[in-house]
Order: sequence, then structure tokens, then C-alpha cells
Amino acid sequence: MFTRSQVPGRTKVKLTVDILMTAVLLGLMTYSFIGEKAHEWLGMVMLLLFVFHHILNFSWLKGLGRGKYSPYRVFQTVIVILIFFCMFGSMVSGILISQYLFSEWTSQYLYESASLAHLFCAYWGFMLMSMHIGLHWRMIMGIMKSRMKKPCPTILGRCLRILAAGIALYGAYRFIHNRIPSYLFLQTHFVMYDFDATLLRVLRDELAIMGLFLYLAYHTGGILQKTKKKEN
Repeated sequence: MFTRSQVPGRTKVKLTVDILMTAVLLGLMTYSFIGEKAHEWLGMVMLLLFVFHHILNFSWLKGLGRGKYSPYRVFQTVIVILIFFCMFGSMVSGILISQYLFSEWTSQYLYESASLAHLFCAYWGFMLMSMHIGLHWRMIMGIMKSRMKKPCPTILGRCLRILAAGIALYGAYRFIHNRIPSYLFLQTHFVMYDFDATLLRVLRDELAIMGLFLYLAYHTGGILQKTKKKEN
């Protein structure tokens, strides 16, 4: 558990970058509201934040070949690797279908395939990044608790856990209702937007879906960590 004075400056920078990446990710998922040009600029911001994120976590990357791989470490590492491929695929396919920032590199021959790849990588990336946040949620909660002057009351903790479960359940409903599986498995080749929806409603749904995968990863990570402790 961190105390107020124990939260390192580097950790604060990492958290700031992660918060910015989450905000940009949600912005990217509101394509129908922000338009093509803003979407491309946000994509560039996400790329820069992604690179900066890995620079800040370079020591973790250097340690990939060291030590034993517990089930939790395997789970965490697989998610990070898949996020990297999704990000790479999103950027390459985004350049090939760009209408503004990289319009001179747009390929008419590859446009349809690149659009499909962009859809695939975007939705898998969203899901995996949400899971990545979930694996770090204990640390985030620890830092938040360290900023509180008084311990969190037991009843409040229980209410927050119920709220988290409720968000995950609503996220599961929106995940199915918004036909996200059809994008993840390429059953649909284009996003079906609800043009009657407001921006706030879309953000609410995206946050709920993010909450679903954050919740699943958080509890899966907890189970895997308990398994490691039992083995030791």
C-alpha cells in the first residue's frame, strides 16, 4: 500500500499517461460524432502516448526474458503482446485508409482489406486495453486509498463492489446489444452506428463495455495471483 509520500513521481507520470490513453481511446470509439479528421488526429495522439507508455515501462520490457512465468505473468504478457499487434495493425491500416493526414499513402487497391483490418484491430484493441487496465486496478485503487485522509468504510467498499458488478452486467448487455462480437470475429464488415444516439449515451455504453472487461481481467488476475500463492 502506498502512503501519500510514497507515490513515486514516475508512477504519477505513468498514471497520467494511462489516463490520457484511456480518454483518447474512448474518443476514438466515438468516430461517428468526431468525424474522420479528428479521428485521425486522435489516432496520432494515441500512437505517441503508446510509445511514451513503453518508454516509461522499458524496465518491464527488459525483464521479459528473466525469471519464472507464473500463470498471472503469462496472462499479463499475452495481453500486452496482443495489444502491441492490435496497435500496430490499427496504425498501418489507418494510414492505408487515411483521408487527411496520410492521404498520399492511401491505397485504393487495399482500401477494403485495410478498412476491415482497422475494424478488427480497433475493437480487439479496445477490449484488450480495458483488460490491461483491469490488471493494474489494484495498484490504482491502492494509490487512490493512499490519497484519502480516512480509511474507506466497509459499507462503502461493499457498495462500490456492487456498483462495479452492476457496471459489468450492463457492459455485458451493451456488448451483445451493440453487436461487438460481430466486429471482433469479422461477421460484420462495417460498424452499424445508431444515429439517434447522443454522444453521452455512446460514451456511457463504451465506458460500461470497458468496465466489463476491466472487471473480468481484475478478477481473473486475482484468481491467478491466489493460485501462485498456493503453489508457493
